[in-house]
Amino acid sequence: MGYYINPAAFSAVFTVPAEVADRHLKLAKGEHIKVLLYIMRNMSSGIDADFISNECGITEYEAKEALLYWADAGILMPDNKQQSAVEKIKPAAVKKQAKPARGDVARRGAEDEKIKYLLQETQMRFGRNLKSNETSTLVWLYDDQGMDVSLILMIVQYAAAHNKANMRFIESTAVDWLDRGIDTVSAADEELRKIALGEEAWRIVSAVFGLERRKPSKKETELSLKWINEWKISKEMLEAAYDACVDAKSKFSFAYVAKIIESWHEKGYKKPEDIQKRTGTGEETGYAAYNLELFEEMLNTKD
Repeated sequence: MGYYINPAAFSAVFTVPAEVADRHLKLAKGEHIKVLLYIMRNMSSGIDADFISNECGITEYEAKEALLYWADAGILMPDNKQQSAVEKIKPAAVKKQAKPARGDVARRGAEDEKIKYLLQETQMRFGRNLKSNETSTLVWLYDDQGMDVSLILMIVQYAAAHNKANMRFIESTAVDWLDRGIDTVSAADEELRKIALGEEAWRIVSAVFGLERRKPSKKETELSLKWINEWKISKEMLEAAYDACVDAKSKFSFAYVAKIIESWHEKGYKKPEDIQKRTGTGEETGYAAYNLELFEEMLNTKD
């Protein structure tokens, strides 16, 4: 049975930012949405976590957590008094060489609600207590590298959902984002989408090439993403390229296969039957013979 919105429901409405629906439905918790809807409906009232928790049927901690989430996402803004307090607590973005010690982590968690929220959320996502080096890394990303809690938690959430719940992955991803200027929720969301597409592309490519038991290099991930998502190379064409490589070289070479696929893509070949194979006399033959004559030249003349 289908549903539609009762027109009578529009007799009283209030505004919700489009970004909430576009970007945060899959990131925010149910309690976060509850709190934001309550605030949007009652904007003339003061924002008090204890009162909101009673009105929304959630705990005070969940209400405070939601307020921090929406503030970090840029949907809520602190008043001047609150902002001054935050600025006094949060140090300037000074790049430190060393990560904070355990005592510094504990102190910062007591001083800054955002750090407390970051550590608690990460611990919940990991399903275990965090180690000292893990809490140190999270505080270092926030305090010393100036990364928003919302962005760090996006990486944490992705890592936990994809069996990568380790601080090495989280730190390397975060540092990469900082280096490349990925500093908004929308940019981070797009980057995580690309990562997921790249992983799925590698899954397809590695299965065809028999490489499932190892991780791809950065170049292999980039090529897999291009072949599967941009060029729409079929599994049959990947298999044909593999066979052509082995016939020509008597062994598998990822670089060799890449040149084959590039050549076929440039010629517009979509399926094995499209591949026009000719010898020097113009006689049609199998694609292996064609490649035997030209692949070495291709490898030597193009990067």
